[in-house]
Order: sequence, then C-alpha cells, then structure tokens
Amino acid sequence: GDLDLEPSERCAHSSLLLTDPDSGATYGPYCRDSGPAASPLVTNWSSVTVLFSSTSHRSGRGLLLSYASSQHPGGGGMIPRGPDPPPRCSVYCPAGCKDIEGDIWGNARQGYRDTSVLCKAAVHAGVIADETGGQVSLSQEKGITLYESAFANGLHSKSGAAATRRGVPSGGQAPSCPPPLAACGDALEVAAFNASSWWQEVDALGQERGWAAERAALGTPGPSWAAKPGAEAAWLELDLGTRRNVTGIVTKGSEMYDCYVTSYGVSSSRDGRNWRPYRGSGGQEDKVFEGNVDSHGEVSNAFIPPIVTRYLR
Repeated sequence: GDLDLEPSERCAHSSLLLTDPDSGATYGPYCRDSGPAASPLVTNWSSVTVLFSSTSHRSGRGLLLSYASSQHPGGGGMIPRGPDPPPRCSVYCPAGCKDIEGDIWGNARQGYRDTSVLCKAAVHAGVIADETGGQVSLSQEKGITLYESAFANGLHSKSGAAATRRGVPSGGQAPSCPPPLAACGDALEVAAFNASSWWQEVDALGQERGWAAERAALGTPGPSWAAKPGAEAAWLELDLGTRRNVTGIVTKGSEMYDCYVTSYGVSSSRDGRNWRPYRGSGGQEDKVFEGNVDSHGEVSNAFIPPIVTRYLR
C-alpha cells in the first residue's frame, strides 16, 4: 500500500487506524512519519475496521490499501486445465506473485501456455501490479504452435511448444483494451525528442557518428541515443505533442556496441517544466524499473496506474 498523510505529533491531525471489531486489538494510528514497522501486516482476524481521520488541511497523497486473505485461494495455481476447462474465470491474485514458484510460457501478445502460473502471468502481462495484486479475469482460447519468451515487468517467461489451451489474462488494474491483448499495445507517436546530452562519436576512420536524442525511437537503424560519456543523471525526454494516456514502455539496447540500460526511473510533466517522479500503484518511493539484460532483446514495463501526460523523461 501507500500511506502519505499530514504529519503531526502522535498522528493527532490525520491518521489511519486498523481495528479488530471482535477483540478490540488495533494497528496504528499511522501517518506520514509513523508508518507500520512491517509491511505487509499479517493478522489472524477474519474482519477489520478501517478508521481514517482527517482535518480540513490538504497535505500528502492520502492512502492506498490492498489485502489478501485465505478466502482467496489459488493465487499460485496454474491456468485451469482439463478436458472441459471454463471459457472464462476470475481469480484474486494477492500481492507478491512474482515470487511464487513455477514458470510461465508466452507473453501478453500471444497469451500464456496452460501450464503457466496464472497470477505470475498476470504480473508479466501488466494486468496487475506485483505490489498490490488484484482481481484477474482469464479467457481460455485454443493453443498455438509456439509460445515466445519475453522479459516484462521484472519477470522472464519461457518459450515453449504447443499446448491444447492458452490463457489470456485481463482486468485487474490494466486499462480496458480489446481482446486478445491484456494491455493496450498501440504505440504512441513522439512529436519530439530531447536529452540531457548526446554522444558525438569519432570512429577509427575519423568519421563522426551522432548518437542524438531523435535516434531513440524503437527500431531506428544504426546508432541509437546515448548520453555523453561520463555524464551523470542523464535523461531522455519524449514530447507526445498533447496529453496522452501512457500505459507502458518498451526499451531495447544498441547492438552496435552492446550497450543497454539495466534500470531506470520515469518522470512526467504536463507543461515541460514541472516534473513528477512515477511511484506506481503503491509506493512511497520513486519506482525503479528493471531494464535490459542484453543489447538485442526488448523489455516491457507497464505503468499501473497509467500516466496521463504530454512529456516523459
């Protein structure tokens, strides 16, 4: 979850208090400078009362809570199989599904082999955020000949041979898109690129080669964008021309020099002057996305929730 309430001594102004209605036991009160000592909180209660107190002052982002319970089994289960599997089903996936044992085959574009771990596939597809979990809808469709591997949202899927059925996860916190895609896949046009710096290379023959910002578009042949060697806190800026709903990002390295970015953060701005770091659906800290592990593979990361913005860095 995320907790950012107005700070005050002993959380006297704004606070969050969790109470067991049967025993009267409590967790809290919590506010900005007095959060839970452990996350997630684990209790044996069958119900909980959430008491949120606030003054008229507006300070902080507020709060975001998520939960999982023993009444939602199957979070680590496989996609339903058998001679007559249901064409559609709904499963609750708790937070932390990335760490569930088991593998996944396929990707969000193709769907997933029916031997895949369902909730893990939902995180990989960008349907839910691993930090919060959520309800996932699954449609069962005819299998395909080959399932391709992909690195997305911090998870590697495997490539695999044909299976009778495949599952296509949807719902959760992902934006609503036509099937069979689990997340919107339309590439947004970039009106202009800008960067903190760029590399002006001089090769062995004395010829100059520019790794300029406008070469950062995915699929551009030849050199891509690279910051000036030795530059710190380098950034690449995308101007989308107008405010757009941005649901994710795909990155790829430059095979010319085996160069790639292993991790990155994202900031957005509606006017190109005031920037806000992206924190995802449940974080109090700026989100760090896992990038590429080589120079030739593409890596996808979903924005849950999406970013409505004109400028991205």
